[in-house]
Amino acid sequence: MKALITFLLAASIALAGCGPANSSALLAVSASRIVLTGSVTIDKPGTYTLSGEINNGQILINAGKDDEVVLILEGVTVRNQDGPALYAKKAGSVVITLTEGTVNRLEDGISYTNSTDEDAPSAALFVQNDLLINGSGSLEVAGNYKNGIHAKDALVIEGGAIAVKAANDGLRGGDSILVTGGAISIESVNDGIKSNNTDEGKGHITLEGGTFSIKAGQDGIQAESVLSIGGGSFGIVTGGGAGTSGGAGTSGGAGTSGGAAEAPPRRNERGWGAGAPDAPVPGAPESETESAKAIKAGQELTITGGTFTIDAKDDAFHSNGTLTVEDGTFMVKTGDDAFHADDTLLIKDGALDIAQCFEGLEASAVEISGGDVNINADDDAINAAGDGGTRPYARITGGVVSAVARGDGIDSNGDLYLEGGVLNISGPSQGMEGAMDFDGSFIVTGGTAIAAGSALMPSGESTQPVLLLAHSVPRAAGTAIALKDSAQNTLLEYKSEVSYTTSVMTSPKMKTGETYGVYLDGQKLTDVTLSAVITSVTDDGSPYTIRGFGGGFGGGRGGGFRNNAPPNDVPPADAPPADGAKRTF
Repeated sequence: MKALITFLLAASIALAGCGPANSSALLAVSASRIVLTGSVTIDKPGTYTLSGEINNGQILINAGKDDEVVLILEGVTVRNQDGPALYAKKAGSVVITLTEGTVNRLEDGISYTNSTDEDAPSAALFVQNDLLINGSGSLEVAGNYKNGIHAKDALVIEGGAIAVKAANDGLRGGDSILVTGGAISIESVNDGIKSNNTDEGKGHITLEGGTFSIKAGQDGIQAESVLSIGGGSFGIVTGGGAGTSGGAGTSGGAGTSGGAAEAPPRRNERGWGAGAPDAPVPGAPESETESAKAIKAGQELTITGGTFTIDAKDDAFHSNGTLTVEDGTFMVKTGDDAFHADDTLLIKDGALDIAQCFEGLEASAVEISGGDVNINADDDAINAAGDGGTRPYARITGGVVSAVARGDGIDSNGDLYLEGGVLNISGPSQGMEGAMDFDGSFIVTGGTAIAAGSALMPSGESTQPVLLLAHSVPRAAGTAIALKDSAQNTLLEYKSEVSYTTSVMTSPKMKTGETYGVYLDGQKLTDVTLSAVITSVTDDGSPYTIRGFGGGFGGGRGGGFRNNAPPNDVPPADAPPADGAKRTF
């Protein structure tokens, strides 16, 4: 028969049993210390200090619905073959304090009795209401049945070294999760950290500090509604990682100089070629493939600080609504998008090093106002896709963006605005892809940009001079192109990661009517006089005729065409031969 022990406030309990729960015996050692050989039930509020071991039993909390129970763990090991090792069936809140210098272990079995009940527990450490974990000791949890640690209401972690292995999710807080400190290590078959209550105002996660090491079969961190990260260190691997699939090269990141590496295979309908047949197809509904995103929010994702090392099979950072990055350091490898928002993506500051991805920044609307952004993309580096409710556009007002792309450097299904910042793009010069692509207008009113690769011409609404230079022969990857004024001051300089046949340049220092020298690897190629806001010439200085509707520079696909191509991107009859012979204009 299971012993039922009612403990008084501030009691001290020592668990030293190894027998089955139904044969537990009570040995009173002193008034303040009790040695048990079976399960423990706490049915009153108070503070309890626990130590010792139960090999097949449970710590059960069954107090009042408004009671607070505090457990101070000083070296506890509990294994239960039939249910949770620590189960708070009823209490207003439970506090677990991990005593410094102690190791505490909780482990459940692979199946539970009464597991079909509506409120049946599903974790090695399961609390029906709120759970707070603090202290500086360690807690090891093995969730062999489903979850590791699960609070149905709020889960708060303030400290401790917490290591969880789970057959389902590592940490769950149904209503919310708040982490302000501690070192958290998770290995989970499904999600690492999850808050999944769909009620309005619930299902949110706030991470303000701590160290996280997460290896998850599916999502690393998932909030049903809002996910806010203000600090902490995050190492996350999902779905086995990005593998070797993405990226436009292997030069160590976008925006660096040197030769171009061999491009990886393009995706087929199943994902990445034969090397990784199980990779998700970009943009595929989650019902068609398991979600293996690193950090994911159902409504809003905001990051104001933290250090992130991400290796994800699916998106690295994903929001079904808006995604805002205000600061932080990011090292990202992913088999899909690095930063994805269904609605608006805002990059305000931070250091974003996206070494491998399918697409770098993707949303209906993409705005970059600050930060240092390096992107190495197998498809588009920046994509304003127009999938959400926001009218698609891409706007750059600040920051430094360096992009290497096998697809478009920037692709906007609407308008493209360059108003400030620094933009360096290495993009393709052939086919349907280019350094800059847009369906609306490209309006340049500020900022510094140099793009190697084909591009559509800016709109006549632009107020800052733009130079398009068509090269007579392909320029090799690693070739340094520079624009200098008459006093030999360098206005723009860039080494492309890929070979190119077109260069686009703009800078606030460029003035209409002035003459500038174009240099390749330090040698002057030609002089160019900016005769208008938009000037297009060949690399010998002769005019480069853009054939559009009426021959103007109206912007978009109706005003100018990359590499002298007609609207459908089919090369014209006078296109240069494959050996790179000089163009005829």
